[in-house]
Amino acid sequence: MSTTRETTAARLKNIAPDDLIYAGLCGMFFFITLGNSPVEICGVFILGIWTVSGRIITDIPSWLRSGMALPVSALFLLPWIGLTYSPSLPEGFRVASKTYFWFYSVAVVSVLRGRKDREMFLKFFLAGLAINSLISILQYAGAVPLKHGLPSGLMGISSPWITYSLLLTLGIVIASFYYKRAGSASERTLYILAMLLYLVPIGFVGGRSGYLAFALLSPLVIGNLIGRRHFLAIAGGSILAVSLLLVSPVVQSRLAKVQEDLTLYQQGTVYTSIGLRLHMWKITLSAIKEHPFAGIGTAGFKRTWEERKGDPALPTYDHPHNSFLYVMVSFGITGLVALCWLFFIMLKRGWRQMDSAPGFSVFVFTVVLIIGSLTDTQIQPFPTATALALFAGVAGTLEV
Repeated sequence: MSTTRETTAARLKNIAPDDLIYAGLCGMFFFITLGNSPVEICGVFILGIWTVSGRIITDIPSWLRSGMALPVSALFLLPWIGLTYSPSLPEGFRVASKTYFWFYSVAVVSVLRGRKDREMFLKFFLAGLAINSLISILQYAGAVPLKHGLPSGLMGISSPWITYSLLLTLGIVIASFYYKRAGSASERTLYILAMLLYLVPIGFVGGRSGYLAFALLSPLVIGNLIGRRHFLAIAGGSILAVSLLLVSPVVQSRLAKVQEDLTLYQQGTVYTSIGLRLHMWKITLSAIKEHPFAGIGTAGFKRTWEERKGDPALPTYDHPHNSFLYVMVSFGITGLVALCWLFFIMLKRGWRQMDSAPGFSVFVFTVVLIIGSLTDTQIQPFPTATALALFAGVAGTLEV
């Protein structure tokens, strides 16, 4: 018995810290649509190994040379700086404390460089997303109880609508990349089935940002599927793919609501999804005009909204449903520059490495997040905020 224990202990001792950290990374991507707690456990595991092994010290120089240090550092520090003039210290501290996500991007850089299996985390993401998609379909069919009243699988309460539809779109596009690279008919069939599995929940989840992301990225998907760059074929395939999504009654209903909400807003009614957004954007812009350089402080939007929303019956919100307006109203022009800078670097590096799975995924994720950030503060929900930090780390491993 003691010999077995000693052998097991010796094997565990010989596991490299890099392998443990990478295993934690794969776990984070697998669980990112299945539950916040498992993701946090994997994240704690990563940061624990990273610290105990001493990598936290040796990895810093590599990260500083990655080109990601300045925007990531700015996005880490700004919430803490904004805490000094926040109108709500408890709420501000809650927001600032979430900046530990950015440590993931530092830990990822050195671990991913030089690994032969460095794209395996994407396969884990696709697998976890497939499980959640299947659960969503079973919920929609009534075979599995709903969570938070929505057929969104196991996603948290802050994520079922926009966030889930964006991640499903991301899954479709990444799966199409692997379809293009597949070496056998069975592999291609597997990725086609995966894409269809991700597409079905988009049709009934109701996230309109997901519809837009799918429509804009459909040429990329079709190009991967047909394996050539023929404009007419890609255009025709994209139209067919979007038409397939429009068959869903839920999609038709959600798109019809756009015109209805705009008409009601013109008539003075803000009690709609779009009406509330337009109302809060107007208030946010007025606050930005008054505090363009430093902003109103971390978690300051909630008080500003309550003071200026006009009708006390309107819901309470702690963000303006737009990532760009959120960072600018909170931290001023510096916040907007930091976020746009990060997105620009990720897009640029991803575009230059589109032939590799990590580069392709960084580019597509950034596009998807930008689209989602136009109508929601997608740098806040747990799944996309965590994924942003992780993909920022992946971007740091891409050659310039």
